Amino acid sequence: MANTANPNGSMQQYLPTVTVDGLGSLGNYDKFTGGDVTTTITKHRPGGMGPEISYLGLPVYGNVTVSRVYEEVRDHTLIATLNTLVGSTYGTVAVQPLDQNGNPYGSPRTYRGRLSAVKDGNADSTSSAPREYELEFEIETVSN
Repeated sequence: MANTANPNGSMQQYLPTVTVDGLGSLGNYDKFTGGDVTTTITKHRPGGMGPEISYLGLPVYGNVTVSRVYEEVRDHTLIATLNTLVGSTYGTVAVQPLDQNGNPYGSPRTYRGRLSAVKDGNADSTSSAPREYELEFEIETVSN
């Protein structure tokens, strides 16, 4: 039977939220990238032209980056605080699937790791595009 609650899972049907230890919830973010799980598999071919044998590889988690539009009242002081926490503080990024009506669907995937970068956003006197800022986390665990 087809899944009618979340028929195609477009990118807009996911809601990233961020929590930082000591600060609590930072709220919703607009974009999420990263979090890929990879490994390096070692292989060995025994003498006598035997078939290759692969050996256990442990998972490595890619960094996660979240971003949202900069709102001065909400974000100016927050970014200054986050700058002081880079490299020492942990956070969790949860990505909640949404159905076609924007309601939570299923369980969120959560990424836990150390805050590794705060990118304050760009400035351009010739642009009217919204300013965005980014947070980056070095991920240690991924769970559903």
